[in-house]
Amino acid sequence: MARPRKRENQGLPQNMLCRTRKRKNGNVIYYFYVLADGKEKSLGKDKALAILETAKLNLDRITPTGIITFIDVIAKYEVEVIPSKARSTQTAHRCYISKLKKFFGEPPATLDQIEPKHIKMYLEWRKKSPASANNEVKIFHHIWQMAREWGYTKYPCPSEGISKHKLDKRDVYIEDHIYQKVYELCDQDMKDLMDVAYLTGQRPVDVVNIHQNHIFDGVLHITQQKTGAKLRMAIKGDLKEIFDRRQAKYSGYLFLNSRGRKLTPAMLSIRFRKVRELAIATYPSLEKEIKQFQFRDLRAKAGTDKSLTAGDDAARKQLGHSSIQMTKRYIRRDAIVEPTKV
Repeated sequence: MARPRKRENQGLPQNMLCRTRKRKNGNVIYYFYVLADGKEKSLGKDKALAILETAKLNLDRITPTGIITFIDVIAKYEVEVIPSKARSTQTAHRCYISKLKKFFGEPPATLDQIEPKHIKMYLEWRKKSPASANNEVKIFHHIWQMAREWGYTKYPCPSEGISKHKLDKRDVYIEDHIYQKVYELCDQDMKDLMDVAYLTGQRPVDVVNIHQNHIFDGVLHITQQKTGAKLRMAIKGDLKEIFDRRQAKYSGYLFLNSRGRKLTPAMLSIRFRKVRELAIATYPSLEKEIKQFQFRDLRAKAGTDKSLTAGDDAARKQLGHSSIQMTKRYIRRDAIVEPTKV
């Protein structure tokens, strides 16, 4: 049985050690990497950077002719690819990867052991969460492609040609009376959030990201976090009233949490869920309609209403899409037609 690690080294990656050095101004912790020959390589004093370097060095020990598991490739992917993504994307991808680790890591499967049938088995294993399962397989595919680029495998991705779960297209449209029932139970902050989301047609993350620096010359300048698309929106009417009021009250971000810090999409979801639960309790006869109301549906409502009043291209510009086809996914109501004869 292996000797347990010292307390200060517990929780550190394999082959990484920390040592305390006495200095005139106090003790300083240094991190080291134990090489294959037993010698130690200094990793400096920054723990986070030392862990990243350790992950890279551990992967470098794996030669192209050695036995490489999918978990090994995930470790490299987490170090070299995940940090380059947007923060919200990092969080989502790490969640997806945690499921992949559980399936392909207990016990660890080598790359040449994974076959298309195992992807089908994975989809069956995750059938209760079909949307997440599809996203997880998509991440699997990208990890595998990176493994090919890194020279760890020459085989095509096992997920190619495998049918994923069929998902129903989300077609929820928030009718005005449902919107109003929820809206009337909100505090002023949530009312402003709902109004800004609807009036601008932007995603929740882009709504909470609105900063005073984005507002000048009577225009809201938006760079969408998901796609990087840039758009400029005229500030007038109700939108101007909201921005003027909030700019007079806050400096920096227009929407803050209870501690005065920037409101996050996660906290926005929690707040909205509480309001929705209150609305269901207040209007039990509308439970079905209110329960399916998600904050993100305000973007589809905005796109739909804009399309009905000004056309699909106007909706495309407001939503920041590059094609009408993408916009049509958000248009959830057709124009009202007249009867043959009145």
